[in-house]
Amino acid sequence: SSLKSFARMLMTYGRGRAEQFRLHPTPGSALNFIPPLFCLYLVALPLLLALTPMGKGCLVPLAFYAVALVGQAVVLAAGGRVLQSVAAIPLIVLTHILYGLGFWRGLFTRLKPRGQKPPPPVVLENVPR
Repeated sequence: SSLKSFARMLMTYGRGRAEQFRLHPTPGSALNFIPPLFCLYLVALPLLLALTPMGKGCLVPLAFYAVALVGQAVVLAAGGRVLQSVAAIPLIVLTHILYGLGFWRGLFTRLKPRGQKPPPPVVLENVPR
């Protein structure tokens, strides 16, 4: 219903996928590591550009990503909604980044033991003097 709830949902999806991976790792889970590795790449990119002799070569993955985003927009625009397709590009990028950040969070959060019930609610009572 809002961008904030959309962002929260993506972070939660990423965290949940990482927790699921930690509990039940499979070779098929490898694709789930693409968004978190993309986030790591984005964080490391300024350092790579500054420290590598041919730093501009570090932009090649980002260029491929941009081409993929434009390709996705073209596919979406084929349905006749060009403006909505272009407007979707930032949301697609946001999806990848927030899912990736949520995944990183899920890799390092404490897992609850299976079957553990939440603690009972604390009830405050007034005690007469």
